[in-house]
Amino acid sequence: MAPLIAGLILAAFWICLISGLREKCLTYDEIGHVTAGFTYWRFGDYRLDPENGNLPQRLMALPLLGSSYRFPSTDQEAWRRSDIWTLGYQWFYGLGNDPDAMTRRGRAVCGLLAVALGALVWAWSRHLFGLRGGFLSLLLFVLCPAILANGALMTSDTAGALFFLASTGGIWAVLHRVTTWRVLASIAALGGLFVSKMSAPLIVPVAVLLVGFRLASGRPLPVEIGWWRWMADRRSRQLAVIGVVALIHLIGSWALVWGCYGFRFSTLSQDAQGQGSLVCRWEVVLGKPDPLALVEQLPLNGEQTRAFQQVRQANPQIESGSWTPLRMETFGAVKRDILTPAQNRQLERMLAAPPLPWPARLSDFALHHKLLPEAFLYGLTWVWKFSGERMAFFNGQVGLHGWRGFFPYAFAVKTPLSILAMMLFALAAALAAGLRGERKTMPAACWRQGVLYESIPLWVLAAVYLAAAIFGNINIGHRHLLPVYAPFIILCGAAAFWIGQWSVAGGASPGVALARRVPGVVVCSLVAALGLEMWRVFPNYLAYFNVFAGGPAHAYRHLVDSSLDWGQDLPGVRRYLERHRPSGPVYLSYFGNGSPDYYLTPSSGVRYLYSQPGRDVSPPSQLLELPPARAQELLAEHLRVHPDYDAVGQWREPDGRLGVLLVKKPSALRLTGGTYLVSATMLQTFMIDADGPVGSWNEWCESTYQQFYRTVKPLLDDDPEGRSTVLMRHSPLELQLLLNCFDAARFQRLVAFLRQREPDDAINGSILVYRLTDPDVSAALDGPPPR
Repeated sequence: MAPLIAGLILAAFWICLISGLREKCLTYDEIGHVTAGFTYWRFGDYRLDPENGNLPQRLMALPLLGSSYRFPSTDQEAWRRSDIWTLGYQWFYGLGNDPDAMTRRGRAVCGLLAVALGALVWAWSRHLFGLRGGFLSLLLFVLCPAILANGALMTSDTAGALFFLASTGGIWAVLHRVTTWRVLASIAALGGLFVSKMSAPLIVPVAVLLVGFRLASGRPLPVEIGWWRWMADRRSRQLAVIGVVALIHLIGSWALVWGCYGFRFSTLSQDAQGQGSLVCRWEVVLGKPDPLALVEQLPLNGEQTRAFQQVRQANPQIESGSWTPLRMETFGAVKRDILTPAQNRQLERMLAAPPLPWPARLSDFALHHKLLPEAFLYGLTWVWKFSGERMAFFNGQVGLHGWRGFFPYAFAVKTPLSILAMMLFALAAALAAGLRGERKTMPAACWRQGVLYESIPLWVLAAVYLAAAIFGNINIGHRHLLPVYAPFIILCGAAAFWIGQWSVAGGASPGVALARRVPGVVVCSLVAALGLEMWRVFPNYLAYFNVFAGGPAHAYRHLVDSSLDWGQDLPGVRRYLERHRPSGPVYLSYFGNGSPDYYLTPSSGVRYLYSQPGRDVSPPSQLLELPPARAQELLAEHLRVHPDYDAVGQWREPDGRLGVLLVKKPSALRLTGGTYLVSATMLQTFMIDADGPVGSWNEWCESTYQQFYRTVKPLLDDDPEGRSTVLMRHSPLELQLLLNCFDAARFQRLVAFLRQREPDDAINGSILVYRLTDPDVSAALDGPPPR
C-alpha cells in the first residue's frame, strides 16, 4: 500500500511540475540542450553543446523525433560553426513550428527524471527512518521550490542530481555486499552520471571517502556472484575486492560513455567530416600557446623579423583573439613565406608539446590515444577551461571569479523556512534518539550504530559537492545546488521521530504527553505551511525567495540569472500588457533565448531596448549587401518591412553588389517617457573595461558614455544637416560600431539610474516595471551621473 501511495504522490507531483511550467516560455539554456539532443538522434553528430550531458539531451529530444517539426538546414554557416543558439532559435521560432508544444513535450520527459529522483528519496528515507520518515521526506521533496522550479526544465541539472544520488547509493550498497545485480545497478548509475553532467568527476572523492568509512567500520564484506559465496573478513581482502569492483565499474562506465556517443571517436558524423568545426578550437580549450606568439620565440634573423612585423602591421585585425581563422591564415602564410624548413619543424614540435595544466594534459593524452569519444573529452576540458571565470552577480557586486559566500547565501534565501526548520528538527531527533538509544521508531539498530552509519553516503555527497560549489568560480545560479537538496531532504526524514512520539506519549502523565506531542505537531504544521506557501507562489517557483531576502519583491537586489530571471516570463509580459494596457510607449529589455516577437503581438506596441542575446532586437544600424540585379527592389522591400530605418548611404562593392547603410530614424533612436519592462538580470548588467566588469557607475563609465553620446547625438535629433555631418564623418563600419556601443552604454546608464529607485510593479518577480516620465528619462540619460 505504501508504494502505491508514494506513486500517487509522485504522479501528482509530475502533473504539478508540468502545469507549473505551462505558462513559462523557454528558459535561457533549454533551447540549446534540446536542440543538441535532437541533432544527436537525427544526424549522429555531437558538435552542438558537448559540454553538457549527452543522456538528458537525448531524453528531452525523444518526443520531438517522430513529429513533423521542421529542423533548420545543415547547409548553413550556423551549423558549420556549431552555433547552437542560432540553430535553436531558428528551429523553435523561425520555421513555423509550435514552440510551446515542443517545450511541453520535452519538459514532460524531463519531469520523469524528477519523479525518479523523488522515488529514490522516498525509498532511501524509508530505509533509514521507517515509513513515516519516507513519506515526510517525499512530501518535502515534492514541495521544495528548487525541485519544482528546475525538475522538469530541459536542462541537465535534474539528471545530474538523480545520478549523483543514485551512484553514491550504488557505491555504498556494493561496498557492503557485492552481488551481480548491485554491481550492474551501480555501474548504470555511475555511467549515467558521466553522460549527464561534466561535474561527474566529483564522484571520485565521494567514492574514496566512502571506501575509507567502509574499511574503518571493520565489518566483513560478503561477495555473492552467481552461486559463488565468499566472505572478505580482513581489510586487506576487502581492499582487494573493492579494487576489482572499482576496475569493473571503470570498464562498465567507460563502455556506457562510448555507447552514448555511438561507439565513435569523431565528434562530427561520417557525412560531415571536414564540413564543420566545434564552437572553439581544441587548441584554445587545451590552453595551448598562440602560434603567432610561438613564431616570436624562434631565432629569426633581421630580414625575417622585419617581414613578420610587416605581415602583422598589414593585418591589424589579427591581433584580436587567439587561434582565430584570420590568425591561422596569417600563420600559414608566415610558415610558407618567411620561415625555413628547420624553423617550421621546430615550430611544429613546440605546437605538439602537451599543455602545462594537468587536467589539460590528461585530456590531450586521452585525445591522442582515442581513449574516450572526442566530444566527451571536449566537454570535460571545456568545463575545466572556462569554469575559472564566469560573469556573475551577487548582492550588488559583479565579478568573474565568484564569491565563497554565494552558494551558502543562495541556499539560505532560496530554501523555505519550513525546510530549514525541518533540518533543525531532524538534527534534534538524531540527538534525542541517539542519546536514548531509541529503537521503537527507527529501523534496524540504534542511531549510534545503525542509522548514523547508514547515512554516511548522504553526508559525504553533500559535503563534497558543497565544497566544490563553494570553492568553485561558477556563481551563476542556485540550480547548481540541486544535487545537495536530495541528501538533505532524505536526512530530514529523521524528524519523523517526533511524530512517532505520539504513541510513546500515550502512557505518560498529561503534561509529559503534551510535551512529547508538541514537536510532532510542529513537524506536521511545517509540512502544511510549506504546502500553503507553494500554493501561494504557484507557478513562480524559479523566482521564489524566503523572508531572509525580503521575499521576491527584493530578490533582484541579491541574485539574478537562473536564481530568479532566466528568461521564463515572456507569457507573463503578454498577460500584464493585456490586463493593464499601459498608455504611451512600452519598452522591453529581455534576458533570454525566447522570442518576444512570438509572444507579443505588434498591436502591443512594445519597443525593444538593449537585451541579451537580443535576437528580436533591431540594432541601431544595419549594413546590407544586395545583389546588383534586384538591389533597389530588395532595399525598398526591406524598408517597407522595417519602417524605423533610413537608408543613409550606398556604395558598390568590388563584386558589383550594392552596399547600404541603414540607420534608425531619430524618433526610433530616442527614448521617451513610458512603461519600461526590464528583466531583473538586465537591470544588473554592468559595463566592462579592460580589467573586467565595473561593479558600479563610476567616472570611467560616465566618460565613456558621454564620449559616445557626443558623437551620435546629432543622429538623435531631427536636424538633417547635423545628421548628415555625422554620416559623412565616419565610415559605415565605424558608424555601426559607434551606434552599437552607444546603445549599450546608454542602456547601462539607464539601469544604473533605475537601480536607485524601487520598481513600480513586477511581473512574476522576474521582470521589473518602471513607469517613467519624460523628465525621468532625461534625468537618467542627461542628468548628473548615477551614484
